[in-house]
Amino acid sequence: MLKSRTVKDEMNGRERVTAAIKFTGPDRIPHQHCFLPATLKQYPELIKLLREYPSDFDGEDYSEDKEYIYIDSFKTGKWTDEWDCEWTVIIPGIMGQVTGHPLEELDKLGRYRWPRAADKDFSWIGKREGKRCDKYMMLDGGMTLFERMIDLRGFENTMLDIAEREPAFYEMRDQIVNYNMGIIDRLLEYNPDGIYLSDDWGSQISLMISPESWRELFLPCYKKMFSRVRQAGKHVFFHTDGYTIEILPDLVDAGANAFWVDLTVNPLNLLKEKLGGKVCFQGLTDVQFTMRWGTPADVEKHGKDLIKSLGDFNGGFIACSEADPDQPWENIKTIYETFYKYGTYPINI
Repeated sequence: MLKSRTVKDEMNGRERVTAAIKFTGPDRIPHQHCFLPATLKQYPELIKLLREYPSDFDGEDYSEDKEYIYIDSFKTGKWTDEWDCEWTVIIPGIMGQVTGHPLEELDKLGRYRWPRAADKDFSWIGKREGKRCDKYMMLDGGMTLFERMIDLRGFENTMLDIAEREPAFYEMRDQIVNYNMGIIDRLLEYNPDGIYLSDDWGSQISLMISPESWRELFLPCYKKMFSRVRQAGKHVFFHTDGYTIEILPDLVDAGANAFWVDLTVNPLNLLKEKLGGKVCFQGLTDVQFTMRWGTPADVEKHGKDLIKSLGDFNGGFIACSEADPDQPWENIKTIYETFYKYGTYPINI
């Protein structure tokens, strides 16, 4: 296995990620870890691998023998979140989905108690803040808008609300945005380097709604949330699954600094052509096919293609690959090895 340091590092994690986002020349591509608790259960040796190839992000330091993953939070069964949405977890260690929608019937809207950002418990950030090491990039967040509407109403109801321009749609949308703005303000008090937001907008072949409807109904909301983050001098990280290339330039114009988007469902050549050098990409590898069914040689080629296509702009790429329990162990190891072997600047692939 390759060593975790192929060359002497010239930057710390925060400097490296910042240089990748700003296209100012990192010493190597930054790295971020991503895995499901079920993967750790399937492959206990994963922690050793993560230690060998360390992350540049805060909270992902596995250099000490500690319990990092709390499998209990992914136990099978049901649990209810702060929005009164009921989740069902079927497979231990893999995130479940909402099966109980509190606003499935619109007549409940008038009696619904919206959660308040002021009531959110951020004590865990305070504990982390006292131990924070300034050599890592620190992100906070995870708020959604479209996905939260689906959690509250259900997918079919939400799509009908959008198509019919249901008045209640606007109330729910604005309530969620107001909550998110409150959460952003509270997170900014802890001085993170960036805020992370998310909404899965794509199917395998298209957006969930037309680009025109998306720009009319949702883009102003993202502009509002992104603007608050950017005005504070912080980076906006945005995740969206599926075929979303039609709206990615809009999100860049709205203020997104880094994308965690599908790099295969959205054709890699088009991403490079439209957005290469304009926004930083986190490496959402091909977990549907290459990482599951490919050979280690296929995985190495895939990793090299990602680096060359998106990271060869004096920055522009953050190496990341979601390690899932249905991926062969050799493929998980190979993608980490590939990102380290070929990720030194200047890129030479």
